[in-house]
Amino acid sequence: MNISTIKDVLKKRKQVLALILAIIVMLSIVLGYLPGTYMFSNNKVTKDPADESTATHNANILLASSKEKFLNRDFQGALDDINKAIDLKDDIAELYLLRGSIFANTKKYDLSIQDYTHALTLTPALTDIYEIRGHLYNEKKDYVNALTDYDKVLQYNPSNGEVLLARVNIFINQEQYEYALKDVNTLLELEPENSTFYSLAGDVYSAMGYYDKAVDYYSSTLEHLSDPADRKNVYLAIGSCSFNMEQYENAVEYYSKYLESTSNNEEEVDKGKACFNRGVSYIQLSKYEEAVNDLTLAIELAYQPELSAFQRGLAYYMMERYEEAISDLENYTSTYPENSDPWIYLALSFYNIEDYDSAITYFEKCINANIMLGESNYYLATICLNRQQFKKAVEHYTASADLDYQTDYSIYNRGVAYLNLNKKEQAKKDFQQVVKITKNTTLKKHAKDAISKLS
Repeated sequence: MNISTIKDVLKKRKQVLALILAIIVMLSIVLGYLPGTYMFSNNKVTKDPADESTATHNANILLASSKEKFLNRDFQGALDDINKAIDLKDDIAELYLLRGSIFANTKKYDLSIQDYTHALTLTPALTDIYEIRGHLYNEKKDYVNALTDYDKVLQYNPSNGEVLLARVNIFINQEQYEYALKDVNTLLELEPENSTFYSLAGDVYSAMGYYDKAVDYYSSTLEHLSDPADRKNVYLAIGSCSFNMEQYENAVEYYSKYLESTSNNEEEVDKGKACFNRGVSYIQLSKYEEAVNDLTLAIELAYQPELSAFQRGLAYYMMERYEEAISDLENYTSTYPENSDPWIYLALSFYNIEDYDSAITYFEKCINANIMLGESNYYLATICLNRQQFKKAVEHYTASADLDYQTDYSIYNRGVAYLNLNKKEQAKKDFQQVVKITKNTTLKKHAKDAISKLS
């Protein structure tokens, strides 16, 4: 389970929870369980109307009617009755609790909060209302007030799991991960067999960049999961953490487990990401055919298609399938023309298929952008030498030699260029230097032969 997934789960859970709690309050009112609501503890009138004021008697009748309509989900009828009751008696907390529950069930959260707050001013002992109001504030993304109410709940009941879980969600949204971890650890103490809490701890550690700790908690999640169908999201999370730690073999293992447990028609974004990351992992492991297969799947799943094409182009390049590499790399550059990452691979691919004009364009772009200067100057010099552009060849071989790229070959080929420019002394010095520095016996022999001819 990754952090975006757990956020969605928590969000749905607290939305439902706010409504459930509102209903619980309503039922508590009906049954007379909530403290401070003794005045109207039954649906039936229990006192002699002669002993009650007319207003109280009529408010009691309207309250009973409103409760019945509420339970039958006639929210407008319930609201009409409770409004009339409040007009008659505006100092009874139970009336505002009921109206707050009606508003909560019709998603009028501001009005619900207002009524619950007023009920608390009338009867401060109604501490259960802090939890409901906290969830409603949370739903409105009023995290400051939500946390204030949650803190009050936890003062009375430090083991309230739903409030702890809701508070974790707020801390995650605000990237206050240390606070989130503290609450998650409390949840684990309360429910040490709950796999969701281990997964949640893994999500928080992953968000903090502590991927090794995240993997430990995800592994504990797998140990406590009762439903094998729930394992796939944990596989995905472990794969992602392993990928971020550059543990590519482990990443391949868990991405493979995830993909094997996922059906063909679901979670295309996560499947695409898994295919992409596994493909990149295969590149790092020099398994280029497997990388091509995965990155092709990522493209088919529309997961960052241009970037997937770029990575597949690298795999094709390493397999010396240069035309396919060019096709993928140009796909990427057409979308991101200023991104220089593919330029050297395009230059070398064009060079290898002898499309030298295109190769020159990309080698020059690399040189201007200070990218792979040794390689770019060396191959550009070689093209110039083959095209008998000897002055340019000397210039670029000098640059590649100065950058210690193929130094012996750069100096030898520069000597050849000098020789063609009839600069025999410079050529002879280059060949002599090659004899001194090269460990390549064939190249040394060629340099000695060139010196003999010049002597």
